[in-house]
Order: sequence, then structure tokens, then C-alpha cells
Amino acid sequence: MQKNRAKIGDRISFQRKDLTIEGEVEIVRDNSVIVRISDHANEKLEYETTKTVVRHSKYVIINPTISA
Repeated sequence: MQKNRAKIGDRISFQRKDLTIEGEVEIVRDNSVIVRISDHANEKLEYETTKTVVRHSKYVIINPTISA
């Protein structure tokens, strides 16, 4: 049985460097999603970009998009 996976546009929450980060899913892959995070979160994490990869088992959907 497959767990619920995020869809493009969903807001998710995940842990990174002992911080809880929220972001919006931009791309869904087989094993992970590519997420756009805020500039503020980007600075805290000291990343060069506002996008990061999160494995499906490592996030929680906090605001799913509504499909018509």
C-alpha cells in the first residue's frame, strides 16, 4: 500500500538541520519531491538556492491542493 504523496502545489513540512521547514512542492519524482523554500529558510540552512529535494518518507503534507 502506497502512502499519500504530495502533489505539485502542496505545502509540506520537513526537518533539516534540526529546523522545521515548510515549502511548496514544484516537482514530484518517484522517490522524492523538489520543494521551493522561503528566502528566510534558505538563509538559515545556508543553501545556495531556494530549492531542495525531500524524500517522500521525510515530509508531512500540511496544505494539500484541491483537485477538481
